[in-house]
Amino acid sequence: MLGDPEDFAMMNDREKYLYDLQGFLVVRGLLAAEEIRALNDALDANLDKTSDHVPPGGLENTALEGDKSPYVHFSGMLTWDQPWCQPFRDLLAHKNILPYLNTMMGRGWKLDHNIDVLTSTPGAQGLPFHGNSTGMFAGSTYYMYDDGRMRSGLVVCQFYLTDVNDGDGGLTVIPGSHKANFAMPDYVRYYEDHPEIFHHISLKAGDLVIFNEATTHGALPWKGKNERRCVLHRYIPKYMHYAGGIYETRLPEWTEELTEAQRAVLEPPYIYGRSLIEDDGKTVVRPHREGF
Repeated sequence: MLGDPEDFAMMNDREKYLYDLQGFLVVRGLLAAEEIRALNDALDANLDKTSDHVPPGGLENTALEGDKSPYVHFSGMLTWDQPWCQPFRDLLAHKNILPYLNTMMGRGWKLDHNIDVLTSTPGAQGLPFHGNSTGMFAGSTYYMYDDGRMRSGLVVCQFYLTDVNDGDGGLTVIPGSHKANFAMPDYVRYYEDHPEIFHHISLKAGDLVIFNEATTHGALPWKGKNERRCVLHRYIPKYMHYAGGIYETRLPEWTEELTEAQRAVLEPPYIYGRSLIEDDGKTVVRPHREGF
C-alpha cells in the first residue's frame, strides 16, 4: 500500500547511493491516497489565504518567462482552523520521512523556515536556478561524507499533491552540483546554455523529492494542463538556523495540541537535553555525552 510506514522503515543502500551521487532523491508513494486527499481538501477550503511570489530582481532573461508569477503561496497552514490544519501538522514528523532525515543529518534536526505550499497554474514563469557547492564547507548549506556517514546541512522536502509529467516544467536540478568545486555561472542560473546538464523531475501525487540546498535547483515554466501543488518543508540540523520565520526562542501555546515528535520538530536550535526523533517516531531526550 502506498504510504505504508513498513515500506519506509529505513533509507536503503540504493537510496543512499542515489542521494550521495545526485544531491536529490525521489521517494515514490510516500503519502497515502487519503493523506493526499486531506491536504488538497484543506487547500481548496482556504483559497483566500494565498499570495503571489515573484523572484527578487525579476528573471532578467527570456528562457524562463511566462505570463504570470511562478508560484502562488499558501500561508499559515499549521494554525488554520480544524480540520484544515491537521493534515499539515501530520506532515511535520511524518513517520515515512524520519529514516531519511536521520540518515542525511544525523539524529536531531528541526524545521527551518515556515512550511510552505507552492502552486503553479498553466503559463506560470520559471524560477532562476540557485544553490550550489563551491567545494568549501558552508555553515548551513553543505554536503559531506566521512567514516561511513553522510551529513547534510539544509535539506528541502517537497511533498507532491498533483502529478508532474515529462515536459510539464517545475522543479529541475543539476545532478551532482551539491559537490561542485566552482561557483555557478550566470548562464546556468538563467537556463541560457547547456540544457543537457539539467534534469527535470517527473512525479506522481504522493511522491516526495528530497534535495540538498547546495544542489543547484530552480523551476522551468509550468506547461502542465493542471495545477501544480506541493508542500515544502526545509529541515536543518538541530544546532543550526538558516532563515527566520519559525520559532527562534520558544514555542507558542497552540503547539500544546501537537504530538511530542511534532513539537520537537518546531523547537529552536540547541543540543543538550533536546528531544530526538527515532526512526519509529518515538522521541528520546539526548544525553549530554551522546555524540553527534
